[in-house]
Amino acid sequence: VKEIKTTQYRVSDHSVVVNSLIAAAENGKKVSVFVELKARFDEEANLKWAYEMTKAGIRIIYSIPRLKVHAKLAMVLRKKGSKYGDQVYLGTGNFNEKTARLYGDHGLFTSNPEVVGEVKELYKHLENQKLRPVFKHILVPGFNMVPHFIEMINQEIENVKKGGIGYILLKMNGLQDKEMVDSLYRASEAGVKIDLIVRGVCTLRTGMPYSKNIRVIRIVDRYLEHARVFVFLNDGDHRVYLGSADWMKRNLRARVECIFPVYDPDLKKELIDIMNIQLSDNVKAFEID
Repeated sequence: VKEIKTTQYRVSDHSVVVNSLIAAAENGKKVSVFVELKARFDEEANLKWAYEMTKAGIRIIYSIPRLKVHAKLAMVLRKKGSKYGDQVYLGTGNFNEKTARLYGDHGLFTSNPEVVGEVKELYKHLENQKLRPVFKHILVPGFNMVPHFIEMINQEIENVKKGGIGYILLKMNGLQDKEMVDSLYRASEAGVKIDLIVRGVCTLRTGMPYSKNIRVIRIVDRYLEHARVFVFLNDGDHRVYLGSADWMKRNLRARVECIFPVYDPDLKKELIDIMNIQLSDNVKAFEID
């Protein structure tokens, strides 16, 4: 490993992650950390750790004014000729040991060159907002996130029109963006079956003529359901995405987020299996009517 880059949104008071980054810097690795100072309730811890990391020789990139960076990213850049190549970690949860004991999340560690290349471009954009990369794999607000989600919803509508099956399965912390809610209503009216697992705010109304194909459940149990999962049937060739963004106006339109594709068939199946287990819960789940 020659270089590590990561984003830090919510850091715990005694962060093993930050101590590992400091150790890497002290061992001669180049380390860059983007620190979001506007993480509510954690501003003080983030400032403290930024100071500690700077002392260890880590390059700190501070918050972008008026824009919250909520993406959970890490990069491992290796020397040329390494058999592993560069790798990226993308997650739905923070690099925080405290919440990791309480929150249910998903993370992907990948060396897929297209995904790795685009995460590098996103990180360059964090360093210099004048750079406007083109993203084809990862979804980023202000670039391609909302249009790509709308396109995938429309594809399910088209598949029903052609006599096939349309199905959408989504899990998130909050659903409140009007354009996305309206798109789901349109899909429901067209005959697309939709299952939603929404932990918090949900402005979508079920049980209406325009939402008769939509079911919404919420799961409250020992762990806080923090993952964001987006599954589109796509004529049997499932499109599966994970990421840091809920379908809230702020996440889709006023933050730096990263939604990423899962391409590996085994991982896609594993995620869909987990979602189906949650959908069949008849003890801890309740239906939002």
